[in-house]
Amino acid sequence: MEHDRSSMPEFHSAMSRKARFFWALAVGLGIMLVFLWLGATEHLGMAIYDSQMRAHAAPTKRSAMSSGGGAQSAEHGKIALVMIDQSSLDWVQKELGLGWPWPRELYGILAGYLRDAEAQAYDILFTEPSTFGPEDDAKCAQAMTEAGNVVLATLASKKPVLDVPNALSGHVAAIVDSDGICRKYQAWMSQDDRRLLSLGLAAVSKSSNPKELAASLPADGAVLLKFGSPARFERYSAAQVIAAAMDSVQGNAKGSATGEASPQPSPQIDFSGKVVVVGLSAPGLMDRQATPIDPALPGMEIHATFIDNMFNHTFMQRTPIWLEMLVGALGAALMAFAPMVHKRLIAALAVIIAVGTPIALCLVLFGNLVFFNPISALVAAFAALVAAIGLGYQAEGRQKAYLRRAFAQYLSPEVISSLVDQPETLQLGGELKTITTLFTDMVGFTSASEKLNPTQLAAFMNEYLGIISEEILAMGGTLDKYVGDAVVAFWNAPLSVDDHAYRALATAVRIQARLGAASKELEQRYGIAPRTRIGVATGKAIVGNLGSSRRFAYTAVGDSVNIASRLEAANKAIGTSILTMRDTVQHAIRNAEPSSSTEAEIALGLPEGGAMIVRRLGLASVEGKEQPVELWSVEHSHGSVSVEPWDGVRRIPK
Repeated sequence: MEHDRSSMPEFHSAMSRKARFFWALAVGLGIMLVFLWLGATEHLGMAIYDSQMRAHAAPTKRSAMSSGGGAQSAEHGKIALVMIDQSSLDWVQKELGLGWPWPRELYGILAGYLRDAEAQAYDILFTEPSTFGPEDDAKCAQAMTEAGNVVLATLASKKPVLDVPNALSGHVAAIVDSDGICRKYQAWMSQDDRRLLSLGLAAVSKSSNPKELAASLPADGAVLLKFGSPARFERYSAAQVIAAAMDSVQGNAKGSATGEASPQPSPQIDFSGKVVVVGLSAPGLMDRQATPIDPALPGMEIHATFIDNMFNHTFMQRTPIWLEMLVGALGAALMAFAPMVHKRLIAALAVIIAVGTPIALCLVLFGNLVFFNPISALVAAFAALVAAIGLGYQAEGRQKAYLRRAFAQYLSPEVISSLVDQPETLQLGGELKTITTLFTDMVGFTSASEKLNPTQLAAFMNEYLGIISEEILAMGGTLDKYVGDAVVAFWNAPLSVDDHAYRALATAVRIQARLGAASKELEQRYGIAPRTRIGVATGKAIVGNLGSSRRFAYTAVGDSVNIASRLEAANKAIGTSILTMRDTVQHAIRNAEPSSSTEAEIALGLPEGGAMIVRRLGLASVEGKEQPVELWSVEHSHGSVSVEPWDGVRRIPK
């Protein structure tokens, strides 16, 4: 079984695994880069960001609801929302007879009532003159100026028409991602070589140092918002505040006239020390925006979220892209490595680390206001795993096909199947094993071959060697080599079998029976009735792929092989056709219960029926052995000629 290693790259197992590892790693990294380039990583990552944001907002909402929803925690109590909701529109229509849009005098009433707040920011555009006339704008502007804490919404191209000298202006332009969801907030934008603050930042600057605020924000002014439950803010209907303001004015006027305080049907609301955002929340007013926590969140709440993040320093941060790619590269390496590991525990651990690390980073860091996008790492890991499995199957398929082709002439199909499952047994090198070797040689081959021309001789040898080979393979033996008309085979390698000695003896008997049955036909066709002598020996031998790194053969070298050769030759002098030794007989009877047994003769059943008779002949001096070898003949139970045993040590001539 000689093989050229240059023609079988499958057996460079280390190189093969190394190449598959790097190919799988390259595929994983390549797919990750493609996902990044296409934007799929960001899109999928933002979906994860949104789900985590909703999960973090949910406990806040439940907590607020469990406490009644009215009282807010001190952390968020600095922010209040005055919402022009549907109930406000209905109340103004019913009580004041005013439809939408409202006269701006109502906003002046609101501004007067909110004068004690640190800031009151209007997420409402006053960029067009009032439909109720200039006097309406003037009354509103005067009330806002007197309040002194007003922030008005503006556009980059249009400023408010209200003349409020002490008011700040803030833009209300939203940053919307490609999926239509608002996750970021533009704290300022450049306009005419100056910074135009956002509505939220302008409101915060009313109660804080603008320079300190600017220093805490990124250079481009864009921040990633941390949304929470809307219930964390104090929330009031605009109708509540207008009613409270009107009752307060009417009550004060009546009290001044009578000298007594009049009843106040609307409860008074304390906005002192708060930043108040006034805006639209009624669905029909169309000031809603999709956010991670709500597909239609009122725009005023986005500004309130920014203000809340500013006060509490809770803006979200993104991990740098290089970190996401690094984790992806490590995950891809682990996934490329996992299918090549024979120990399932280590392979499973590699997969768990590759998948679990980005997910764990995403979950843990999010709780610390840092978002790690795990998609790049997961894409790289799974792409590398698929590539590694695919390349592994391809390489394994080629290797199995090669093994089947290479050893089909030397091993039985059953042995080949086992060998395919354990290809590591075919690495260059050998191992010391106890094997049973069978050595055959044809009687009178030289004279017989002279009777045939080359073509006839080749045909005859193919049939003769075919009979012997078929019987060896049928009994699970390994064909070692053909040396002219001689055949060498052994059992118990490459795969271990307990009954190797019995198999070899049974094979020898079956070969003689097959040749005996075919001799008449072969003699008619070729003029030769082949007879063969067989030696069977059990002993230690080095078995494996022996040779050089470029060319090797799977063979056996050692005592068992040498003795089998000497026993085959001894048949001629003794007059037997099959000779074996005591060690072989002892191994055989351990695994095949004799049908009859004496000290000198043992009958062992054959697989196809019948029996073989193993007889003790005596001690003999065999070339290459210092100690005499106890010889036993092996004969078929029918028609065999026995050789008489002898006493003492018989010398066998060369």
